[in-house]
Amino acid sequence: MTTEGGDHERLLGGLQRLNALARLLLAEPSLDVLLARIAAAARELTGADFSALILLRPGTTDEVGHFAYDGQRELFPDRLPRAVGLLAVPITGRWPVRLDDIRDHPAGVGIPVEHPPIAALLAVPITSEAGVVGELAVANQPGGNLFDDVDEVLVSELAGHAGTGVSLAAARQAEARLEATRRALLDVALHNIRTPLTVATGFLSALRRHADRLGEEGRRDAFDAIERAHTRIHELAEGALLHRPDRPPAEETAPVEIVVAGLVEELVAGRPVVVTVLPDAPRSVVADRRMVHELLDALISNAVQHSPPGEPVRLSVRTEGSCVRFDVTDAGPGLSAEDQGRVFEQHERTRQSVEAGIQGAGLGLWLARRLADLLGGTVGVGSRLGEGATFWATVPLSPR
Repeated sequence: MTTEGGDHERLLGGLQRLNALARLLLAEPSLDVLLARIAAAARELTGADFSALILLRPGTTDEVGHFAYDGQRELFPDRLPRAVGLLAVPITGRWPVRLDDIRDHPAGVGIPVEHPPIAALLAVPITSEAGVVGELAVANQPGGNLFDDVDEVLVSELAGHAGTGVSLAAARQAEARLEATRRALLDVALHNIRTPLTVATGFLSALRRHADRLGEEGRRDAFDAIERAHTRIHELAEGALLHRPDRPPAEETAPVEIVVAGLVEELVAGRPVVVTVLPDAPRSVVADRRMVHELLDALISNAVQHSPPGEPVRLSVRTEGSCVRFDVTDAGPGLSAEDQGRVFEQHERTRQSVEAGIQGAGLGLWLARRLADLLGGTVGVGSRLGEGATFWATVPLSPR
Protein backbone atom coordinates (compact mmCIF):
# COMPACT_ATOMS: atom_id res chain seq x y z
CA MET A 1 0.00 0.00 0.00
CA THR A 2 1.32 3.51 -0.82
CA THR A 3 0.52 6.85 0.77
CA GLU A 4 1.33 10.38 -0.30
CA GLY A 5 2.07 13.68 1.39
CA GLY A 6 0.30 14.16 4.67
CA ASP A 7 -0.87 10.54 4.76
CA HIS A 8 2.75 9.38 4.59
CA GLU A 9 3.77 11.63 7.45
CA ARG A 10 0.74 10.60 9.47
CA LEU A 11 1.57 6.95 8.95
CA LEU A 12 5.22 7.39 10.00
CA GLY A 13 4.25 9.47 13.01
CA GLY A 14 1.65 6.89 14.05
CA LEU A 15 4.10 4.01 13.72
CA GLN A 16 6.66 5.88 15.82
CA ARG A 17 4.08 6.41 18.57
CA LEU A 18 3.16 2.73 18.36
CA ASN A 19 6.79 1.69 18.80
CA ALA A 20 7.09 3.82 21.91
CA LEU A 21 3.76 2.55 23.22
CA ALA A 22 4.64 -1.11 22.60
CA ARG A 23 7.25 -1.12 25.38
CA LEU A 24 4.70 0.16 27.88
CA LEU A 25 2.07 -2.33 26.75
CA LEU A 26 4.37 -5.33 26.98
CA ALA A 27 5.39 -4.37 30.53
CA GLU A 28 1.86 -3.70 31.83
CA PRO A 29 0.96 -6.38 34.43
CA SER A 30 -2.74 -5.50 34.73
CA LEU A 31 -5.01 -6.79 31.97
CA ASP A 32 -7.68 -4.15 32.65
CA VAL A 33 -5.15 -1.31 32.51
CA LEU A 34 -3.65 -2.80 29.36
CA LEU A 35 -7.01 -2.89 27.57
CA ALA A 36 -7.85 0.66 28.63
CA ARG A 37 -4.50 1.92 27.31
CA ILE A 38 -4.98 0.17 23.98
CA ALA A 39 -8.50 1.58 23.55
CA ALA A 40 -7.22 5.09 24.36
CA ALA A 41 -4.31 4.68 21.91
CA ALA A 42 -6.65 3.61 19.10
CA ARG A 43 -8.76 6.72 19.60
CA GLU A 44 -5.69 8.95 19.72
CA LEU A 45 -4.05 7.45 16.62
CA THR A 46 -7.15 7.84 14.47
CA GLY A 47 -8.72 10.93 16.02
CA ALA A 48 -11.91 8.91 16.46
CA ASP A 49 -14.84 9.99 18.59
CA PHE A 50 -15.04 6.59 20.27
CA SER A 51 -12.95 3.45 20.59
CA ALA A 52 -13.59 0.07 22.12
CA LEU A 53 -11.76 -3.20 22.71
CA ILE A 54 -13.46 -6.50 23.39
CA LEU A 55 -11.93 -9.78 24.47
CA LEU A 56 -13.89 -12.98 24.01
CA ARG A 57 -14.58 -15.46 26.75
CA PRO A 58 -12.25 -18.41 26.18
CA GLY A 59 -13.85 -21.08 24.02
CA THR A 60 -16.52 -18.77 22.58
CA THR A 61 -16.84 -16.70 19.41
CA ASP A 62 -19.53 -14.23 20.48
CA GLU A 63 -19.43 -13.86 24.29
CA VAL A 64 -17.45 -10.88 25.54
CA GLY A 65 -15.37 -11.43 28.67
CA HIS A 66 -13.60 -8.05 28.87
CA PHE A 67 -14.62 -4.69 27.44
CA ALA A 68 -12.68 -1.40 27.40
CA TYR A 69 -14.24 1.80 26.03
CA ASP A 70 -12.75 5.24 25.44
CA GLY A 71 -15.27 8.01 25.00
CA GLN A 72 -18.07 9.67 26.87
CA ARG A 73 -18.95 7.01 29.45
CA GLU A 74 -22.53 8.20 29.91
CA LEU A 75 -23.21 7.52 26.22
CA PHE A 76 -22.50 3.82 26.51
CA PRO A 77 -24.33 1.18 28.56
CA ASP A 78 -22.71 -0.76 31.39
CA ARG A 79 -23.61 -4.16 30.00
CA LEU A 80 -21.27 -6.01 27.70
CA PRO A 81 -21.94 -6.12 23.95
CA ARG A 82 -22.04 -9.36 21.99
CA ALA A 83 -19.85 -10.14 19.02
CA VAL A 84 -22.64 -10.53 16.47
CA GLY A 85 -23.45 -8.75 13.22
CA LEU A 86 -20.76 -6.28 12.22
CA LEU A 87 -18.83 -6.92 15.41
CA ALA A 88 -18.59 -10.61 14.53
CA VAL A 89 -17.00 -10.12 11.12
CA PRO A 90 -13.42 -9.40 12.33
CA ILE A 91 -13.64 -12.44 14.60
CA THR A 92 -15.21 -15.00 12.29
CA GLY A 93 -13.70 -13.66 9.07
CA ARG A 94 -10.33 -12.66 10.55
CA TRP A 95 -10.29 -9.48 8.48
CA PRO A 96 -10.92 -5.79 9.20
CA VAL A 97 -14.30 -4.13 8.73
CA ARG A 98 -14.28 -0.54 7.46
CA LEU A 99 -17.53 1.24 6.69
CA ASP A 100 -18.35 4.86 6.07
CA ASP A 101 -21.78 4.53 7.67
CA ILE A 102 -23.19 1.58 9.59
CA ARG A 103 -26.68 3.02 9.86
CA ASP A 104 -29.22 0.88 8.04
CA HIS A 105 -26.50 -1.60 7.16
CA PRO A 106 -28.00 -5.12 6.98
CA ALA A 107 -25.39 -6.42 9.42
CA GLY A 108 -25.49 -3.37 11.67
CA VAL A 109 -26.36 -5.30 14.81
CA GLY A 110 -24.33 -6.40 17.78
CA ILE A 111 -23.56 -2.92 19.00
CA PRO A 112 -25.71 -2.41 22.11
CA VAL A 113 -29.06 -0.73 21.63
CA GLU A 114 -27.96 2.06 23.96
CA HIS A 115 -24.88 3.52 22.32
CA PRO A 116 -23.63 6.82 20.96
CA PRO A 117 -24.77 7.72 17.44
CA ILE A 118 -22.23 6.03 15.15
CA ALA A 119 -21.66 6.29 11.41
CA ALA A 120 -18.07 5.47 10.37
CA LEU A 121 -16.66 2.26 11.83
CA LEU A 122 -13.30 0.52 11.67
CA ALA A 123 -12.86 -2.81 13.49
CA VAL A 124 -9.91 -5.21 13.28
CA PRO A 125 -9.31 -8.64 14.84
CA ILE A 126 -6.95 -9.21 17.77
CA THR A 127 -5.05 -12.47 17.43
CA SER A 128 -2.70 -14.46 19.62
CA GLU A 129 -1.26 -17.96 19.56
CA ALA A 130 -4.75 -19.13 20.57
CA GLY A 131 -6.33 -17.61 17.44
CA VAL A 132 -8.71 -14.66 17.32
CA VAL A 133 -9.26 -13.51 20.89
CA GLY A 134 -11.13 -10.26 20.33
CA GLU A 135 -11.25 -7.08 18.31
CA LEU A 136 -10.33 -3.40 18.42
CA ALA A 137 -12.73 -0.84 16.97
CA VAL A 138 -12.95 2.92 16.43
CA ALA A 139 -16.03 4.87 15.39
CA ASN A 140 -17.15 8.40 14.57
CA GLN A 141 -20.46 10.14 15.01
CA PRO A 142 -22.59 11.00 11.95
CA GLY A 143 -20.98 13.86 10.06
CA GLY A 144 -17.54 12.99 11.37
CA ASN A 145 -14.43 11.95 9.46
CA LEU A 146 -14.25 8.70 7.54
CA PHE A 147 -11.52 6.16 8.22
CA ASP A 148 -8.88 5.56 5.55
CA ASP A 149 -6.06 3.17 4.72
CA VAL A 150 -3.66 4.82 7.18
CA ASP A 151 -6.16 4.41 10.00
CA GLU A 152 -6.59 0.75 9.10
CA VAL A 153 -2.82 0.13 9.11
CA LEU A 154 -2.34 1.88 12.45
CA VAL A 155 -5.25 0.16 14.17
CA SER A 156 -4.18 -3.21 12.76
CA GLU A 157 -0.63 -2.66 14.05
CA LEU A 158 -2.01 -1.66 17.45
CA ALA A 159 -4.19 -4.79 17.47
CA GLY A 160 -1.03 -6.84 16.89
CA HIS A 161 0.58 -5.28 19.95
CA ALA A 162 -2.67 -5.90 21.81
CA GLY A 163 -2.56 -9.62 21.03
CA THR A 164 0.99 -9.89 22.37
CA GLY A 165 0.19 -7.78 25.42
CA VAL A 166 -2.93 -9.77 26.23
CA SER A 167 -0.99 -13.05 26.02
CA LEU A 168 1.74 -11.72 28.32
CA ALA A 169 -0.77 -10.27 30.80
CA ALA A 170 -2.68 -13.55 30.87
CA ALA A 171 0.57 -15.44 31.46
CA ARG A 172 1.47 -13.10 34.32
CA GLN A 173 -1.95 -13.54 35.90
CA ALA A 174 -1.72 -17.32 35.58
CA GLU A 175 1.74 -17.23 37.17
CA ALA A 176 0.41 -15.06 40.00
CA ARG A 177 -2.45 -17.48 40.62
CA LEU A 178 -0.01 -20.40 40.61
CA GLU A 179 2.24 -18.62 43.08
CA ALA A 180 -0.74 -17.87 45.33
CA THR A 181 -1.68 -21.55 45.20
CA ARG A 182 1.87 -22.55 46.08
CA ARG A 183 1.86 -20.19 49.05
CA ALA A 184 -1.48 -21.57 50.20
CA LEU A 185 -0.19 -25.13 49.90
CA LEU A 186 2.88 -24.27 51.94
CA ASP A 187 0.78 -22.55 54.60
CA VAL A 188 -1.56 -25.53 54.84
CA ALA A 189 1.38 -27.95 55.00
CA LEU A 190 2.97 -25.99 57.84
CA HIS A 191 -0.35 -25.81 59.64
CA ASN A 192 -0.98 -29.55 59.35
CA ILE A 193 2.53 -30.53 60.36
CA ARG A 194 2.33 -28.34 63.47
CA THR A 195 -0.32 -30.55 65.13
CA PRO A 196 1.52 -33.91 65.03
CA LEU A 197 4.73 -32.10 65.99
CA THR A 198 3.00 -30.69 69.06
CA VAL A 199 1.66 -34.13 70.00
CA ALA A 200 5.06 -35.78 69.57
CA THR A 201 6.82 -33.02 71.52
CA GLY A 202 4.35 -33.34 74.40
CA PHE A 203 4.77 -37.07 74.73
CA LEU A 204 8.55 -36.85 74.45
CA SER A 205 8.56 -34.30 77.24
CA ALA A 206 6.37 -36.56 79.39
CA LEU A 207 8.70 -39.50 78.77
CA ARG A 208 11.77 -37.50 79.73
CA ARG A 209 10.26 -36.19 82.95
CA HIS A 210 8.01 -38.98 84.14
CA ALA A 211 9.05 -42.18 82.33
CA ASP A 212 9.51 -44.03 85.63
CA ARG A 213 6.03 -43.07 86.82
CA LEU A 214 4.12 -43.71 83.61
CA GLY A 215 4.28 -47.46 83.90
CA GLU A 216 4.59 -49.91 81.04
CA GLU A 217 1.15 -49.16 79.57
CA GLY A 218 1.66 -45.40 79.80
CA ARG A 219 5.02 -45.59 78.09
CA ARG A 220 3.56 -47.82 75.37
CA ASP A 221 0.75 -45.32 74.77
CA ALA A 222 3.27 -42.48 74.59
CA PHE A 223 5.43 -44.29 72.06
CA ASP A 224 2.36 -45.21 69.99
CA ALA A 225 1.29 -41.56 69.89
CA ILE A 226 4.79 -40.46 68.84
CA GLU A 227 4.84 -43.11 66.13
CA ARG A 228 1.45 -41.95 64.80
CA ALA A 229 2.68 -38.35 64.78
CA HIS A 230 5.83 -39.38 62.92
CA THR A 231 3.77 -41.28 60.34
CA ARG A 232 1.51 -38.28 59.86
CA ILE A 233 4.42 -35.92 59.34
CA HIS A 234 5.93 -38.34 56.83
CA GLU A 235 2.65 -38.47 54.88
CA LEU A 236 2.41 -34.70 54.79
CA ALA A 237 6.03 -34.34 53.71
CA GLU A 238 5.25 -36.60 50.77
CA GLY A 239 2.36 -34.31 49.85
CA ALA A 240 -0.28 -37.00 50.30
CA LEU A 241 -3.27 -34.69 50.63
CA LEU A 242 -1.73 -31.33 49.91
CA HIS A 243 -0.54 -31.92 46.35
CA ARG A 244 -3.83 -30.58 45.00
CA PRO A 245 -6.05 -28.70 47.47
CA ASP A 246 -9.03 -28.74 45.16
CA ARG A 247 -8.67 -32.34 44.00
CA PRO A 248 -6.58 -34.87 45.91
CA PRO A 249 -4.64 -37.39 43.82
CA ALA A 250 -6.81 -40.12 42.38
CA GLU A 251 -5.02 -42.87 44.26
CA GLU A 252 -5.82 -41.16 47.58
CA THR A 253 -9.53 -40.58 47.04
CA ALA A 254 -10.90 -44.13 46.97
CA PRO A 255 -13.70 -44.34 49.57
CA VAL A 256 -13.24 -46.96 52.26
CA GLU A 257 -15.27 -48.05 55.25
CA ILE A 258 -14.27 -45.97 58.27
CA VAL A 259 -15.15 -47.21 61.74
CA VAL A 260 -16.22 -43.98 63.42
CA ALA A 261 -15.24 -44.95 66.97
CA GLY A 262 -11.76 -46.03 65.85
CA LEU A 263 -11.18 -42.81 63.95
CA VAL A 264 -12.32 -40.69 66.88
CA GLU A 265 -10.13 -42.64 69.31
CA GLU A 266 -7.13 -42.03 67.07
CA LEU A 267 -7.87 -38.31 66.79
CA VAL A 268 -8.26 -37.59 70.49
CA ALA A 269 -5.33 -39.68 71.70
CA GLY A 270 -3.18 -37.52 73.98
CA ARG A 271 -5.55 -34.57 73.80
CA PRO A 272 -7.86 -33.11 76.45
CA VAL A 273 -11.02 -34.19 74.63
CA VAL A 274 -14.14 -35.76 76.13
CA VAL A 275 -16.00 -37.89 73.59
CA THR A 276 -19.72 -38.63 73.57
CA VAL A 277 -21.02 -41.07 70.97
CA LEU A 278 -24.80 -40.82 70.93
CA PRO A 279 -26.88 -44.01 70.58
CA ASP A 280 -27.97 -43.15 67.05
CA ALA A 281 -24.41 -42.53 65.83
CA PRO A 282 -23.47 -44.72 62.85
CA ARG A 283 -20.93 -47.46 63.32
CA SER A 284 -19.13 -46.55 60.11
CA VAL A 285 -19.12 -44.31 57.06
CA VAL A 286 -17.74 -44.85 53.57
CA ALA A 287 -15.48 -41.97 52.57
CA ASP A 288 -11.88 -40.95 51.97
CA ARG A 289 -10.35 -41.69 55.35
CA ARG A 290 -7.51 -39.20 55.12
CA MET A 291 -9.83 -36.35 54.23
CA VAL A 292 -12.21 -37.13 57.09
CA HIS A 293 -9.23 -37.36 59.44
CA GLU A 294 -7.94 -33.97 58.26
CA LEU A 295 -11.39 -32.38 58.59
CA LEU A 296 -11.93 -33.50 62.19
CA ASP A 297 -8.32 -32.86 63.16
CA ALA A 298 -8.67 -29.24 62.01
CA LEU A 299 -11.79 -28.73 64.15
CA ILE A 300 -10.32 -30.46 67.22
CA SER A 301 -7.00 -28.63 66.96
CA ASN A 302 -8.82 -25.31 66.71
CA ALA A 303 -10.91 -26.11 69.80
CA VAL A 304 -7.90 -27.22 71.86
CA GLN A 305 -6.04 -24.06 70.90
CA HIS A 306 -8.86 -21.81 72.06
CA SER A 307 -9.79 -23.60 75.30
CA PRO A 308 -8.21 -22.43 78.58
CA PRO A 309 -5.72 -24.81 80.23
CA GLY A 310 -7.53 -27.52 82.17
CA GLU A 311 -10.77 -27.08 80.22
CA PRO A 312 -11.47 -30.15 78.06
CA VAL A 313 -12.87 -29.98 74.56
CA ARG A 314 -16.09 -31.93 74.01
CA LEU A 315 -16.66 -33.99 70.89
CA SER A 316 -20.03 -35.55 70.18
CA VAL A 317 -20.99 -37.88 67.34
CA ARG A 318 -24.50 -38.53 66.05
CA THR A 319 -26.51 -39.23 62.94
CA GLU A 320 -28.08 -36.36 61.04
CA GLY A 321 -30.19 -37.48 58.10
CA SER A 322 -27.95 -39.32 55.67
CA CYS A 323 -24.79 -38.00 57.34
CA VAL A 324 -22.73 -38.45 60.46
CA ARG A 325 -22.37 -35.21 62.42
CA PHE A 326 -19.45 -34.24 64.62
CA ASP A 327 -19.82 -31.37 67.11
CA VAL A 328 -16.64 -29.97 68.65
CA THR A 329 -17.24 -27.61 71.58
CA ASP A 330 -14.60 -25.47 73.25
CA ALA A 331 -14.59 -23.23 76.33
CA GLY A 332 -12.84 -20.37 74.57
CA PRO A 333 -13.74 -16.69 74.19
CA GLY A 334 -16.51 -17.33 71.68
CA LEU A 335 -17.26 -15.57 68.42
CA SER A 336 -19.26 -12.50 67.47
CA ALA A 337 -21.92 -12.81 64.77
CA GLU A 338 -19.58 -10.98 62.40
CA ASP A 339 -16.69 -13.36 63.08
CA GLN A 340 -18.94 -16.38 62.61
CA GLY A 341 -19.67 -15.17 59.09
CA ARG A 342 -16.04 -15.09 58.05
CA VAL A 343 -14.15 -17.49 60.33
CA PHE A 344 -13.93 -20.14 57.59
CA GLU A 345 -12.19 -17.74 55.18
CA GLN A 346 -8.53 -18.22 54.33
CA HIS A 347 -6.11 -16.42 56.68
CA GLU A 348 -9.02 -15.10 58.77
CA ARG A 349 -8.25 -14.71 62.47
CA THR A 350 -10.57 -13.27 65.10
CA ARG A 351 -9.63 -10.33 67.26
CA GLN A 352 -9.96 -12.50 70.37
CA SER A 353 -7.41 -14.99 68.99
CA VAL A 354 -4.91 -12.28 68.15
CA GLU A 355 -5.31 -10.53 71.52
CA ALA A 356 -4.96 -13.84 73.38
CA GLY A 357 -1.67 -14.51 71.59
CA ILE A 358 -2.95 -17.74 70.02
CA GLN A 359 -0.58 -18.75 67.25
CA GLY A 360 -1.86 -19.65 63.80
CA ALA A 361 -2.15 -18.59 60.19
CA GLY A 362 -5.94 -18.71 59.89
CA LEU A 363 -5.88 -21.86 57.77
CA GLY A 364 -7.31 -24.66 59.91
CA LEU A 365 -10.98 -23.77 59.57
CA TRP A 366 -10.51 -22.78 55.92
CA LEU A 367 -9.06 -26.24 55.28
CA ALA A 368 -11.96 -27.83 57.18
CA ARG A 369 -14.47 -26.12 54.93
CA ARG A 370 -12.67 -27.17 51.77
CA LEU A 371 -12.44 -30.77 52.90
CA ALA A 372 -16.12 -30.84 53.88
CA ASP A 373 -17.02 -29.56 50.42
CA LEU A 374 -14.89 -32.23 48.76
CA LEU A 375 -16.52 -34.93 50.88
CA GLY A 376 -20.02 -33.67 50.06
CA GLY A 377 -20.63 -32.51 53.62
CA THR A 378 -20.89 -29.18 55.42
CA VAL A 379 -19.30 -27.23 58.25
CA GLY A 380 -20.73 -24.58 60.54
CA VAL A 381 -20.38 -22.81 63.86
CA GLY A 382 -22.60 -21.70 66.73
CA SER A 383 -21.27 -19.33 69.36
CA ARG A 384 -21.74 -16.36 71.64
CA LEU A 385 -19.06 -14.05 72.93
CA GLY A 386 -17.76 -15.26 76.26
CA GLU A 387 -19.54 -18.63 76.00
CA GLY A 388 -17.23 -20.72 73.85
CA ALA A 389 -18.05 -22.10 70.42
CA THR A 390 -19.29 -25.29 68.81
CA PHE A 391 -17.90 -26.09 65.38
CA TRP A 392 -19.63 -28.90 63.55
CA ALA A 393 -19.13 -30.94 60.42
CA THR A 394 -21.24 -33.46 58.55
CA VAL A 395 -19.95 -36.26 56.34
CA PRO A 396 -22.27 -38.35 54.13
CA LEU A 397 -22.62 -41.97 55.26
CA SER A 398 -21.74 -43.00 51.71
CA PRO A 399 -20.37 -41.13 48.66
CA ARG A 400 -22.87 -39.00 46.79
